[in-house]
Amino acid sequence: MKISKKIVCKFRPKRIVLITILGLCYLPNAMATTQDELEARIALLEQKLLTLSKESNDLKKQVIESNKKLAQLNNNLQKQQIVINNQKKALKNSQKPIITNQQVPINPVQANNNQIVLVSAPKNDTTQDTNHLEKTSFTLAEFKDYIKEEIGFSYNGYFRGGWSTSSNGKPKNYAEGALGRFGNEYGGWYDLIFKQKVYDQDGRRVDAIVMIDGNVATNKAAGLFNTQDDNLMQFSDIYLETKGFVPHFPDAKLWVGKHSLPYNEIQMLDWKTQKTPAGGGIGIENLRVGVGALDLALVRADVNVKSKKGFIKDDGLGNKITQYKKEEVDLNELEIRYRDIPLWQNATLGVNARYSAPNKSKIQDNISVKNAWLGSFVLRQNEFLGGFNQFTLQTATNSVASQLANINTNNPEFASNSDNDYIGTHTGGKAYRLVSEGEAYLSDNIIVAHALALTSGNDVYSYDLNLPHTDFTSFKSAIRPAYIWDTYNQSGVELGYFRQKDKVKSKTYVEEGYKTTLYHSFKVGKSILSSRPDIRFYVSYIEALQNDISKFDFNGKDHQISFGVQTEAWF
Repeated sequence: MKISKKIVCKFRPKRIVLITILGLCYLPNAMATTQDELEARIALLEQKLLTLSKESNDLKKQVIESNKKLAQLNNNLQKQQIVINNQKKALKNSQKPIITNQQVPINPVQANNNQIVLVSAPKNDTTQDTNHLEKTSFTLAEFKDYIKEEIGFSYNGYFRGGWSTSSNGKPKNYAEGALGRFGNEYGGWYDLIFKQKVYDQDGRRVDAIVMIDGNVATNKAAGLFNTQDDNLMQFSDIYLETKGFVPHFPDAKLWVGKHSLPYNEIQMLDWKTQKTPAGGGIGIENLRVGVGALDLALVRADVNVKSKKGFIKDDGLGNKITQYKKEEVDLNELEIRYRDIPLWQNATLGVNARYSAPNKSKIQDNISVKNAWLGSFVLRQNEFLGGFNQFTLQTATNSVASQLANINTNNPEFASNSDNDYIGTHTGGKAYRLVSEGEAYLSDNIIVAHALALTSGNDVYSYDLNLPHTDFTSFKSAIRPAYIWDTYNQSGVELGYFRQKDKVKSKTYVEEGYKTTLYHSFKVGKSILSSRPDIRFYVSYIEALQNDISKFDFNGKDHQISFGVQTEAWF
C-alpha cells in the first residue's frame, strides 16, 4: 500500500500539466496530418473513378458495336430468307432465272460487252462435286426486269407538246386528219398508264390497270382543267386483266372493266381504223384457234338521243322557242377479230367485225336510233424494204359510215362526238374506205413514211354540213421522205394533199388543201413511225384551195406560215 501511494503522488501535479501542454501542442499537427491523408485519399479515389469511367465508356462502345453487328447479321439473314423464298417461287413457276444458292450475289463482274453480269456463289456443300459448280448469270438489265416483274408495278405512257407561232397571229391547225400532223398540230396530249400486279401464282396472273389521258393546251400558261382552254382529262381505262384463267387457253387474256380491244392508229393522220370507246365491258384476247388468234369483246357505249317531240319554251324576251329533250339510250357493241392469219413470208391477214346494237326501252318510242356495222380486212407485210406496210379495207353503215365522211377525224365510232351524242338522220347509208400506212428504206440513208386514205359513201349524214342523204368521195394523203444523217439526226419534208367532194340534192360542196413542212429532227432511232422520243424543228406552209364544207380561214387568210418545235415521247 505504501508503494501505491508513492506512485500516485509521483504523477501529481507537474506531470499532469506537462502532459496537457504536450497534448495541446500535438493536436494541430495531428489534425494537419489527417487532412493531408484525406486529400491524398480523395485524389486516389478520383483517379480510380476516372479509370472506371473510361472502362465503362469502352464497355459501352463494345456493346454498341456488338449491337450493330447483330443488326447486320439479322439483316443478312432476312435477305437470305428472301432469296430462298424467291428461289422456291421461281422454281415452282419455272418462269424466271434465279440465284441458285442461299447467299447474296457476289460483287458484280464487268463483262466484255460492258454489261454488268451478276454471278451467284457456289453452294457450300462438301458432298458436291467441286468441278461442277451451279451458278446462274444474267445482265444487270435482265436482273432489273426480274425485279420489276417480281414487284409487278409499271408506269408508262405518251405525251406531246411544244412551242409554235405563225406569221399572222395565233397558228391554226387545218384538216390535220387529211393533210398530216407535222407543222399542223399545236396542242398537247398525254396518256398515263398505271399497272399493278395483284396476283401471280400457279400460272395465273391478275393485273389492275388504269389509264388516264387528255388534252393539254400549249398556248396559255395556266393549265386548269376546263373545256374552253382545251385542258381535259378522263379515265379512259379502268379494268382488271387476267391470264391463265380461261380453260385450255393458258396464254389468253380475260379482262373486265372499262376497256376495249386495242386501237389501230394511222399515226401521220392522227385517227384510228379500229376504235371502240367503251364505258365498260368484258373481253377475251389471244385465243389461239386454228392458224390465228381470236379476240372477242362485249362493251357498253350508251348515247344521248334527241327526242322527236319538242316542247315550247319562252326565252324570257317574249319569243317562243322549241326545245328537244335528250334521252339516254342503252347501246351494246359486240366485236370479233380473227388476226395473225399467215399468208406468205412475213405477211398476215386479219378479219374484224363489229355490231352496234341500240337497246331502247318501251317508253322511248319517240326517238330513233339505228344499229350499225363495221367490217374490216387488215393485210400487213413486215420486212417491206426494211420497214412495213399495212392495208386496211373497211365498210360501215349508218352513224359509223357518217364518221368516215368527216374531213378531219375519221375514227369509226357510233356516237358523233366526245359528248356521246347521237345526232342526225341515218337511213341505212354506207361507206367504204381503203387505207395504206407504212415506211420503207429506199437506201441506207433515205426513208419514206406515208399514210393514204381513199373513201367513198352514199346516203350518209354529213356531220360537217349537218345534212342527211349525202354522197361523198375523199382522198387524203401525207408523205414524209427524210435523209438519215445518223441514228440521232434526220432532215426531211412532209407533203400533204386532200380533196373531198360532198353532194347533197344535186348540190356539190368541195374542200381542198395542201401542206408543205420542212423539218429537222433529233431522234434516238432511224425509224420515223416506231422510234421515240423525237424533237422536231419545223416551218410549215398550209393553204386551203377550196373550203365549201368547213368555211375555214387562217385569221382572215386562206393560207398560213407557221414555225416551231414539237416533241413526242413514249416512256
